[in-house]
Amino acid sequence: MPITTTPMSPYIGLEVHGLDLEQDFDESTRRTLLDAWIRGGILLLRGCRSAEAHLRLSRCFGKLESSATPTLNVDNNPYLMELKYDPENRKDFPAAIMRVNGVERAGWLGWHWDQSFTPVIARGAALRMVEPAAIAGETGFIDGIAAWQRLPAQLRERIEDLEVVYHFSPQMDKNPYGFPPDLVNLKTDSENMADLRKYNFPPVVHPLVIVHPETGRKVLKLSPMHAKHVLGMDTTQSDALLHRLADHLVDERYAYFHKWSKDDVIVWDNWRVIHSAAGVPLDVRRRAHRTTLLGDYGHGRYLDPALGREPRTATIVD
Repeated sequence: MPITTTPMSPYIGLEVHGLDLEQDFDESTRRTLLDAWIRGGILLLRGCRSAEAHLRLSRCFGKLESSATPTLNVDNNPYLMELKYDPENRKDFPAAIMRVNGVERAGWLGWHWDQSFTPVIARGAALRMVEPAAIAGETGFIDGIAAWQRLPAQLRERIEDLEVVYHFSPQMDKNPYGFPPDLVNLKTDSENMADLRKYNFPPVVHPLVIVHPETGRKVLKLSPMHAKHVLGMDTTQSDALLHRLADHLVDERYAYFHKWSKDDVIVWDNWRVIHSAAGVPLDVRRRAHRTTLLGDYGHGRYLDPALGREPRTATIVD
């Protein structure tokens, strides 16, 4: 059966059909998948029933990055991370519990691209749904290429050479750009979150606009999460510009929200796509496995030039 694709939405994504994920892939299949990924920004594949199939599929798109959080590894595999929420065992939950739009959600994440707070950012990721949520639990995706194209020409010209400073903060309700104004970070007893708060990530700088390496198209490369200010711009102007750009970028009329089924896997291009997580009600289980694709787009750096570009992500704060 030939491999075919259909659009996931008018804005982003391709669903792949005709591929048995439990079988090995030849080079032609790998190339077909990679080409579809570059065209679509995200790929949806169904029927990924095992960790072995998940890892094999992930390697079609590049080398895998080892997890920075070993406590979340699946069966001690450094390349496979488990993201789960169990109402009966919240202490192992690796993210905060939020109140958003008046509703409490576990696992809610605002719009972002992964690793914006480090100079070397991941190429992408593949998320496999092992146990979908009975209610909610959607993951959202927005295309940064399309967002760039929707900007007025005058604004595109203004921002093309600007850079943004990012700094990690586990308190998502402190992110002012593109996040709900009534967002509240509720108390969580997660040991993983406690560990995360011990780390100090030095501020980094990323360009606001990049050229996507495979397509040659420009990307509005803003991560609303962890964005602090426009480098070299006064606070008032920077704040106004980032609010305007973030509101433009996270316009959910142009988003695709995936309602997960068991054994779905989505692979996204982290150099092009931002994503978000709707979270789940506090009494609803959800479990997923994730791989991360190693990469370096070559434009990130530490704000302090003395630090170079080598990742410094494990500096413990006393």
